[in-house]
Amino acid sequence: MTGTSDAPARRADWFVVSFLTLVVFAVAHRHGLASPFIVNDDTRQQLFWMARWLDPALYPSDLLTRYAAAYVPAGIKALYFLAAKGLGVGPLVFSKWLTGGLLLVLALAFFGLGATLEGRVLGYACAAMAWLMPFFLKNISGGLSRGFAAPLLALFLLAWMRRSGLGMAVILLLQAVFIPYIAALCAGCACLDAVFARIQGRPDAPFPVRPWHGLALFAAAGIVWSFDHTLTTSGFGPLVGHAALAAGPEFSAAGRLELYPLPNPFFDLVYWPFESIGLFLDIGLVAGIVSLVVLLPIVIIGARRAPWPALLAKCRPVGALLVGSLLLYILARIVALKLFVPDRYISYTINVVYALGLAVVLRYALADILKRPLSRVLLLLVAAALGAWRLTDVGLYDYRADAPLYAAVRELPKDALVAGNPELLDDVLTFGRRDVLASYELAHPWSVGYWERYYPRLAHQAAAYYAKDAGTVLEFAKAYGVTHMVVRDADLTGAAIARGPLFAPFDARIRELAAKPGKFVLLDAAKFPYTSPEPGVRLVDLRPLVAAADAARLDAGNPSSGN
Repeated sequence: MTGTSDAPARRADWFVVSFLTLVVFAVAHRHGLASPFIVNDDTRQQLFWMARWLDPALYPSDLLTRYAAAYVPAGIKALYFLAAKGLGVGPLVFSKWLTGGLLLVLALAFFGLGATLEGRVLGYACAAMAWLMPFFLKNISGGLSRGFAAPLLALFLLAWMRRSGLGMAVILLLQAVFIPYIAALCAGCACLDAVFARIQGRPDAPFPVRPWHGLALFAAAGIVWSFDHTLTTSGFGPLVGHAALAAGPEFSAAGRLELYPLPNPFFDLVYWPFESIGLFLDIGLVAGIVSLVVLLPIVIIGARRAPWPALLAKCRPVGALLVGSLLLYILARIVALKLFVPDRYISYTINVVYALGLAVVLRYALADILKRPLSRVLLLLVAAALGAWRLTDVGLYDYRADAPLYAAVRELPKDALVAGNPELLDDVLTFGRRDVLASYELAHPWSVGYWERYYPRLAHQAAAYYAKDAGTVLEFAKAYGVTHMVVRDADLTGAAIARGPLFAPFDARIRELAAKPGKFVLLDAAKFPYTSPEPGVRLVDLRPLVAAADAARLDAGNPSSGN
C-alpha cells in the first residue's frame, strides 16, 4: 500500500503482491514443503495413481485406479503428466508447488479486482484477503481440481469487471477442463446477465454477445458434458439422486460423508464463511467470538466511510455472480446430488464476495493511517505476517507416524494387493505405492455405478479383518487376489470397535462380527505369521498361507495322492 488511494496499479505492485504471496505460502506450508508425508488428505484419493507416469509398473489397472483416473478432470491430469514426463516430478511434490501457484493466482486476481474497483490501495487490501482467510488455501491445498475453483472464479470476475469478453471466454474454457461445475456456474451467470442487459436496455454485457462467444460456450459445455459422460459410460456414474440420498445410511452423520439431510442454508451462507473470517479454527470458539466482536466496530466504521455508490456502480458482475450462484445452489439442493454437492455452487462465490467486502471496509476504516506511506508499508507487512501465521499448515495433514510401514510396503512386489483397515490403506496406497483392495478416501457412495462394485469389497474386507476363523481370511484373499494384509492391533480392541471402526452401514456389521466368540484370528501369530515394520502394526504375507490352504484342499479331494 504505497500510493494515493485512487492511484492506478503499477507494474511493481504486481511483483510486490507476487513476492509477498509466495513468502506467505512458503512460511505457512513450510512443513509440507519439507516432508513427503505432510500432504493434503485428498491427494490420497486423486493423485496416487499418477506415479505410474514415473514408474509404469506401479498400480496395475484396478477398479480404484480406473475410478480415480476418471474422477480427475482432463486439465489436472495434463498438468501432472507434464510435470512427471517433462520435469520428472512426482504427483505429491508437484501438488505442493501447484498449491503455491494457485494461491499466487488468487492473490493477483484479488489485487486486480481491488485495483479495478478503485486503485492500488484497495488492490493490496483485496490481495491481503487471500492471505488472511484460511478458506481459500484450505481448498487450494493439494493442487486438486477444487483448488482451481476460487482462483479461476476470481479471474473470471476480474475479466467480467474489465469487460473483457476474450478473457471471460478463455477463463471459462480453463474452468471447463480444470473444475467443470465452476464453468457451469460462470457460464450460467454470464448468460443471465447478458439476457437481462437486453431486457433492461442496458449496454450489452461483455460476454456472450459475439458469435465466437457462442462457440466458446458450446466448447465449454462439450468439455463439461464429456467429463460427466465418461464417468457414466465407464460404469462409475451417475450421481446419486435425492431418494437414494435420503435412504442411504452412508450419507448420514454416521456415514462416509454427511450429505443428508442437507445443511440449513444459514451454514453455507453465513456460519462457515464467518468461521473462516474469525479465529474459530485457529484458536477456538471463545477466540473466534472475541475476534468478530473486535472486528465489528472496524467494519461499521469502514462501511460508513466507504463510497458505496461509486463502488457499487462497478460491481454489477459481482451481483450477477452472487444471484446466479444462489439460483444454482437452490436448484442443486432441489435435485441433490444430480448437480453434485449443492454448497459447491455458493461457497466459493460467497467467500469471494465476503473477501472483497471486508477489504473495502478495512481499507476505509484505516483510511487515515493509510495516508502515510510508511504506515501503508507496515500494514502490508503485518498483513503478510498474520497471513503466514493464520495459514500455517492449513489444508495439510501429517502422515509421518507410519513411515516405517510405508517403507516396508515399498519392498513388496509392485503387483502386490494389500488389504486391511481402509483408513490406513489410504496411506499405504499413497506412500507405500502399492495397490489396495478398498480404501476409505475412495469410498464414494455418491457415484452409483462405482459404489455398486466397491461396496462388496469393503464388506468382504471388513469380514476378513474382523474374522474369528482363518478360513474366512484365506477365502477372502483368494477371491480378490489379496497378497498381504496390514493389521493394526489397536483396531481390534473393544474401544476401537465401540467408537465406530469404519462408517455406516458397516459399523453395525463389524460390531456383530466382533461380538462372536473367540479371538480375532489375525492376531494369532501361529496361524498368521507376520513382520512388524513398526510397533503395533503387522504385515502378513498371505501368499504362502493361501497356497498351503489350496494344497490341503487338493490333498483332501485326492485321498489316494499320498499312496
